Amino acid sequence: MRKVLLATTALVGVALAGAAQAATTSPVTLNVGGYDDFVAGRFHEAQGTSATTRAHGDFENEYKINFDALGKASNGVEYGANISLWNGPEVANLWTGGGNTVEVNSAYVWLSGAFGKVLMGDEHGASDLQVYAPTVGEGQIDGRFQDFTSPTTLTRVYASGIDNTEHSTKITYYTPKVGNDMGKVQLGVSYAPSLYDYGSNVVKFNSGAATNGAISPYKNDIKAAAEFWGNWHPVTLAASANLQTADAGATGTGVPAMYASAPGAGNGFQDFTSWGLGAQLGFSGLAGFTLGGSYQDLGRYGTTHAQNKNQDVYTVGAKYEFDKVGVGVSYLTSSQYNNLLTGGTATGVVNSNYVSSYNAWGLGATYTWFPGLTTSADGVMFEQNVTNQADNNDGYVLLVSQRLAF
Repeated sequence: MRKVLLATTALVGVALAGAAQAATTSPVTLNVGGYDDFVAGRFHEAQGTSATTRAHGDFENEYKINFDALGKASNGVEYGANISLWNGPEVANLWTGGGNTVEVNSAYVWLSGAFGKVLMGDEHGASDLQVYAPTVGEGQIDGRFQDFTSPTTLTRVYASGIDNTEHSTKITYYTPKVGNDMGKVQLGVSYAPSLYDYGSNVVKFNSGAATNGAISPYKNDIKAAAEFWGNWHPVTLAASANLQTADAGATGTGVPAMYASAPGAGNGFQDFTSWGLGAQLGFSGLAGFTLGGSYQDLGRYGTTHAQNKNQDVYTVGAKYEFDKVGVGVSYLTSSQYNNLLTGGTATGVVNSNYVSSYNAWGLGATYTWFPGLTTSADGVMFEQNVTNQADNNDGYVLLVSQRLAF
């Protein structure tokens, strides 16, 4: 009996050792990371000619988990996949803030080699090469403060121009970085058949009906961008140029809220072309100091045929990081349509929703206690002037956050 037990133990040991060796020699490895970010916020708005006041304080918790698979072939080609889950905004609530459901933030497979890099799936695309005003912590003008305001009262304006949470199912190609130690350039291009269409959904009809438009107000979305990195001690430069264009999609009532509620939506949306430039300068003589800004022309993005006024976004900012401390200041100004504004929508006049000027001033600071554990403070003041003065708005958002990245 003892011999049988010994033999059985030996067989189990050999099997476990074989399994362990197979695991360590697997061609694909899996890394797990993410963050949890708790925010305490205080916000105040004074809206319209009657100066209706909204003031309140609340907590918010945002979290994300990233799964990254990585493999490498014998010829040097790398390949992998990414799946990222978070509780942030998705297409159903893209302009209204997040929720408490877990959404897919990105999910794609990729190949990388001397030919460049190809990504296929749900990801941001070539717009990831865009450069705009530098920020720290919660992002100041381009950060979390918008979670504490409503798009029916305050326009959501992104430093990147068109919303930088978009991760429609697409194919993206990046060239290799070409150059030398003094300067390198990289190009990227993306194609998405249907904008704001994610995951396993397939748009099955090529018509303007709500069946087709419930997901995508734009078709054949193409992004292209170029980024340049320069290093001329003691100055560094990151600069970008970008272009995005798409065909108008459905006019049905099933489109996302921003479009469904647009006055004159029955007249159809407009094709759009957006372009922009951005740059950041770093100064090693002033260790950790970065200065930058951007310009983005939004074209006819998010508008109906009767809405033809200029739409643009400017940013400028600076940050200084030293040891465990970071400080940032930034400014954003914009003119664009907001078809979610309740006052303008009620009038039924298409240009009453035009935000003739939107201004935001941000100041932020961070302190890293230990690797991955950071405390941040943000303050953003905003001012909005609209053709329909009932939608004028000014106020502020104050945030304090505790974040752990792992």
